[in-house]
Formats: sequence, structure tokens, C-alpha cells
Amino acid sequence: MSLDTHYLEKQLLALLAIPSPSLHTAAIADHLADELTRLGVVTRRTARGDLLAEAPGGAARRAITAHMDTLGAMVVRLKDNGRLAVRPIGSWNARFADGARVKLHDEVGEVLATGTLLPIKASGHVYNEAVDRLPADWAHIELRLDLVETAPAALREQGIEVGALVSVDSQPSVTESGFVNARHLDNKAAIACLLAAIRAVGLPDDVRLVFSCAEELGVGISHVMFDGIDEVLNLDIAAQGEGQNVCHHGVTIAMLDSLGPLHPVATRRLIALCREQQIPFTRDCFPYYYCDGDAAAKAGLDVRNALACFGADASHGWERVHRDSLLALSRLVSAWLPAPQG
Repeated sequence: MSLDTHYLEKQLLALLAIPSPSLHTAAIADHLADELTRLGVVTRRTARGDLLAEAPGGAARRAITAHMDTLGAMVVRLKDNGRLAVRPIGSWNARFADGARVKLHDEVGEVLATGTLLPIKASGHVYNEAVDRLPADWAHIELRLDLVETAPAALREQGIEVGALVSVDSQPSVTESGFVNARHLDNKAAIACLLAAIRAVGLPDDVRLVFSCAEELGVGISHVMFDGIDEVLNLDIAAQGEGQNVCHHGVTIAMLDSLGPLHPVATRRLIALCREQQIPFTRDCFPYYYCDGDAAAKAGLDVRNALACFGADASHGWERVHRDSLLALSRLVSAWLPAPQG
């Protein structure tokens, strides 16, 4: 098995550069479809916009899912002060929006303007200690656009209306010590790991790739995406923090999330592969966590779910992962792909 770490990092940076808030994922799906075609994989899309991929002539019984949607926001009001009121797409706290650089998009995804998400009282020189007392919620966040004319009438003349999409810039930074700092590592880092694994070992006939476009909305999987599938390997982020057992340099295998236990048969398979391949790993439980496979389970699909993650700090905010964790997850996927179900 030969994993190309340069390819993994190149794909990660390319994915991070493509805006993809939930349900607004056509551009990243195009990128993935092109790359998978180069890797010899056949792709198709659902009516909603999810991307499915299989080997030519394949008969899938297993699936790997890695959601391609990210957090974002939407304009809900043009304010008299020239700023825009926004509300989140996906579940993320307004305190992590403070200072984010963003793009404002029209109905077809074209960029209308750039801007910054800021508290409504953003200057200590003006508001003094009132800045510190401001609640950290979306009612107290506004979007400052990089435009000269920002009165509501002027904004409408420039095509800016209620319902305009706000995508948050990833702003990636790769350090000499091996860390990748960026927004939206959840879940573009897992997709990059999956692409690197397929490039290394190919895609078996019995495996389907599922890239959902609405995981951050909690409705990631539908029956058509898992038709004929018995076992699902979910790839996602593991969040470091107090009380967690995340492996920052390897793979974190989830034993339980907010829905309950992951399937023991599928989970034991991952643990065995890590041991066989000497891939560093830990086991952890995620009480406030939801993945694509959970949506499938709640919908009543008869599948065995497992969840393997890269370890990252500050999930849904300024995320950071070490390349060792990405390499470890890529190695696990490379081992899982050719391994037959027990």
C-alpha cells in the first residue's frame, strides 16, 4: 500500500477552497466527480444533489460515507445601518462566527461581495465595556460587506436580497510542524483521506461511495443512497476536548454517539484492522455527535454503522488537525476497502 501524502494535502486544500454550505454543494460535487472519474470510478447524483460513486459494473454491499456539506449562513434582513442580519446553516455557535471572512452568493452561486461577520458592537473605542457584555448569539451578529454603497435600496440594486447564501472562508494554514488549521476540515479532511485511499488501492466492486449534501442539517442519508447496502463506514471528525479520548495523531473509533452505540460487528472490524496494520487508534464516545449513518438508522434502514474519525481541535470553529491523523485514517480506509465482510 502506497499512500501519496502530497496528493492527500493537495486534495484537501482544493476542497477547502470550494464553498459548500448544506444543500449548496454542486461545485464541490463537480470537483469530486471529476477526480473520481480520473480514478476510474463511475458517479451519479440524487435529485437532492448527493454524489454516489461505484466501480464500473459494481454490485455494492458496503458503503463509505463522508459528507461534503459545511456550515454557513443566510441573509435574513437588510439592515438600515448597511449591515446584513444572518442566521446559521447547520448547528454552530455565533461566537465562532465572530471575525469570519465570508462570501455572499446569488441564486446560482456567483459571488456578489465579500465581507466579515462581526458582533453588532465591534469596537471597544466606541462601546467600551459594552463589547464584553454582548451576548454570543446570532441575534447579535451582523455581516459587514466590502461595498461602498450599503443602504438597503443600494444593496438590492446590486442583487443582494434576503435569502442570499453566506459561505465562510476556510482560510487554511499548513504549519511546518504538520498541522492544518482551517474551517471546514469537517468534513473535507475525511474526503481527502478517502480519495487518497482510493488512489492507493482502488475501489472494490462491492463498495459504494456516498457524499451527502445535508449532513450538517441532520438529514444526511436517504434510502436510495444505501440501497442494497449492509454495512456503512462513516468518516468524520473527532473533536478533542475535556472528557474525550481522541487520538490526535491517529484514528478515533466511535463506540457511541448521540443516537446510541455504533454497531459492534462493524466497529470490531475497524479495531481489528487498526491492530493488524499497526495504525494508532483510540476508542471514544461522542454524546453530542450525529453522523450520516445515524440518519439512515433513524429512517429504519437495515445497516451496520461504524464511525472512524480524524482527530481535530475546536470542531465547528477554527479547526486544526495533524497530518499524522489524516494519514492514519487514510491507512485504515485503504485496509478496509479490500477487506471482505465477515
